[in-house]
Amino acid sequence: MSATSSLSRRTFLRHSALASAAVAFPAVLPARLFGQHAPSKQIAVGIIGVGGIAQIHIDTLLRFSEVRIIAVCDVDRTHRELAVQKINAYYENQDCAQHADFRELNRRPDLDAVWVCTPDHWHALPAIDAVRHGKDVYVEKPLTLTIREGRELVQAVQQHQRIAQVGTQQRSARNFHDVAEFIRNDGLGTLERIEVLIPANNKYCGATWQPEPVPAGLDWDFWLGPAPWSPYTRQGCHYNFRYNRNYAAGQVTNWGAHYIDIVQWALGMDRSGPVEVSGHGEYPTSGLFTTATKVDFTCRYANGRSFRCRTRYDGVYDGNLRFYGARGWLDISRNALRASDRNLLREVAARDKKIQLPSSANHHDNFLQCIRSRQQPISDIETGHRTTTACNIGELAMLLGRRLKWDPVKEEFVNDPVANRLRQRAMRAPWSLV
Repeated sequence: MSATSSLSRRTFLRHSALASAAVAFPAVLPARLFGQHAPSKQIAVGIIGVGGIAQIHIDTLLRFSEVRIIAVCDVDRTHRELAVQKINAYYENQDCAQHADFRELNRRPDLDAVWVCTPDHWHALPAIDAVRHGKDVYVEKPLTLTIREGRELVQAVQQHQRIAQVGTQQRSARNFHDVAEFIRNDGLGTLERIEVLIPANNKYCGATWQPEPVPAGLDWDFWLGPAPWSPYTRQGCHYNFRYNRNYAAGQVTNWGAHYIDIVQWALGMDRSGPVEVSGHGEYPTSGLFTTATKVDFTCRYANGRSFRCRTRYDGVYDGNLRFYGARGWLDISRNALRASDRNLLREVAARDKKIQLPSSANHHDNFLQCIRSRQQPISDIETGHRTTTACNIGELAMLLGRRLKWDPVKEEFVNDPVANRLRQRAMRAPWSLV
């Protein structure tokens, strides 16, 4: 018998966001404590990519009295105009600026922080550009499309001494924190195995798609950016970017980034990663979508511990994470925390554990407070890069169909030039990482 303690990603983030609205900030702090700008009581924010998940970020940030959204950017005119209308209506003015080019937004001298909420292939370049121009950044997960992009972004953040938060917001949820802390303290005894379940794809596209005229107001060439050129079709744009390998890695980095992040935290691997990965995936053989329709890979760490990430087929659009140990099992999702024994749930919730992990009451609040304090946030840039890398090497093992050895110190595959070439992708001119 199991015990249970009592949300799509959007629902989870929205619930967390509403909680943050009640958090009070210090009365007066400069908008830029470490730049050349005049003092301000507010943190001035710009948002790059204002469709989809960005709407939840906007709704949340509008509720912070110490934050002001002063500019948005999107290559789709409809998206940015709707965002500006919402922001201006809330502030009861016409002050929010709109840009079609992220470089214009990043060069604004009145901005303190930038939210990057673009498709995955557009995470690295705007974020790197932002930190090079003195902005702190919040980058949606997965941090970047490729391993090399991730390392370049980490180095830029460190070189320019910026604060960066990654959108793996489960680290700011109490149950996930408590489970990770419990596992870190060997609460289940000898850990036997870890299972990560991620949802099946929720969008499909067969071989019948056709190129279409680009809608008015959408800069399709800019939307593609560093990705290979492709004709426009509505089935391949905006949310559906997730299922084309030119722009993303499907559910491996969509949901895997959330739950593998908790595995890394629980195992104390935030500055490291697996040393070996193997797996098998199933991929479309025709059509517009190219990411895995079935995911199954296993990552092993140097200490012998491992996790298996695979697709679930029960129709639930959420992830699950289950730890098995000598004392039983724990299963956590955004909806519930369950255990093989009710006593384990009480121990998970206890506050007297020997090893104490850092905690955050809310992901947005945590980032904003760190902008002021210059302390590292709960999902700092190196942590986000290591989590995304674990997802990336799992996908590459499935693509290549063979076991790969990974060196987490050098961040390269061992004696495998083919796999190593896949750590990065060529960028379409004029875009580059340098």
